[in-house]
Amino acid sequence: MRYQNVELHNVEAVVPLEGGGVRLSRVPEPVRLALNPAARDVRAYHTCGCEIRFVLKGEEARLTLRKGAGPAVSKSGQAEVYFGPFQGVYPWAAVHVDGQGSEIVVRRPGNLEHLQQLARDGGMGFDPAVVRIILPYDWIYELVSIEGDLLPPEPGQLPAQRLLCYGSSITHGGDSVRPAGTYAMRTARRLGMDLIHLGFAGSAHMEDAMALYIASRGDWHLAVVEMGINVIGDWEEERFERQVRRFLTMLSTGLRDRRVLCTDLFLCRHDLEGQEKAARFRGIVRSAAEALGHPGVVYVPGTELLPDASLLSADLVHPSAEGHEAIAARLGERLRRG
Repeated sequence: MRYQNVELHNVEAVVPLEGGGVRLSRVPEPVRLALNPAARDVRAYHTCGCEIRFVLKGEEARLTLRKGAGPAVSKSGQAEVYFGPFQGVYPWAAVHVDGQGSEIVVRRPGNLEHLQQLARDGGMGFDPAVVRIILPYDWIYELVSIEGDLLPPEPGQLPAQRLLCYGSSITHGGDSVRPAGTYAMRTARRLGMDLIHLGFAGSAHMEDAMALYIASRGDWHLAVVEMGINVIGDWEEERFERQVRRFLTMLSTGLRDRRVLCTDLFLCRHDLEGQEKAARFRGIVRSAAEALGHPGVVYVPGTELLPDASLLSADLVHPSAEGHEAIAARLGERLRRG
């Protein structure tokens, strides 16, 4: 969405805050209000996959970000600055954002024309003239102020196609270390696509409202939906099967020539501890996808995308940074095959 003189990517609504600044929501308000409490009140405002994008007309831009109050995992988060497809150099490679507010000052690279030529020659999708401030993925981050002579990017300066990813904290980016390191972001980059990021940590409950919202969006070309890990502890198999079937049926409505890849639990502690429920959940997702009989809906088990325990973090649930990259490599290859 356009906000002032920038593009807020992966943002569908802004909420003005008392004392200044705005909170960013990744879904429209009617959708947010129809989600489970954790997704509705917290996760919808997490900024995973959100970017502030602009083209510098003047010499520099100054933006202030602030970490929102609440029981976050860490005291600060990491933002990154990219010039189109190119990661910024120090001090832009990693910018820490805390609750007091952090200013990011961005200046035009001295070698911009060379970067643009390389991007054109390599078919990289993003114009390096587009500054991308990639927001932290792990909590609520607020936009306090924007200063500078800026323009939102034009469509021709961005990738022509979009990948949409929906799922749990794993899709959200848990333990990926940096916002551009999530498997969703890395997969989009491998495919040369832009990313619509709908990871909902601990709250991917496959609601009807979410399915209808994703299906109604006409701006994505491929979608990945990851299902199961957030409900395996609380839902019985009958409830999971019912909701997966509803979710996939709604997603397939109006699919036309677009494709949806559905997956389930990546290798995790449930498997490593010998719990059979994980395998049964995977069977449910497989059966639901196959029962649709839709050529645009394909199933890939999560254990095919992340098959090795060495790619997990110490909680044996979330992939490590290396694990996110491994998922992206396998997922990108599978999506290219069709």
